[in-house]
Amino acid sequence: MNIYCEIPISFTKAVFGGEIEVPTLDGYHKIKIPPSTRSGKLFHLKNKGLPRVGGQHRGEQIVSVYIDIPKKLTPRQKELLEEFAAIEGEHIDESSKGFKEKIKDFFSMKD
Repeated sequence: MNIYCEIPISFTKAVFGGEIEVPTLDGYHKIKIPPSTRSGKLFHLKNKGLPRVGGQHRGEQIVSVYIDIPKKLTPRQKELLEEFAAIEGEHIDESSKGFKEKIKDFFSMKD
């Protein structure tokens, strides 16, 4: 029988690729994350699922990865992501900025 799990990966791991360790019934198993991996990508681990009833074979463990979005960013991380968005031609919604950032922007425009 197949078993399923969801594992978070970082944005940088999704973009650049790398390795992660996934818990299985037999301990941990390493999975290679290819560059440009999208949220929802499925990885199939053969013979890592539950044993089939009345049989010797085991099912698969199906691992779904999702990109873990950080709850807090440092000012430098925000700056880099805003620069990345600008390069991609994306507009950053001003309403997503905090009150302090809006005031800072307002007064920096007065110079």
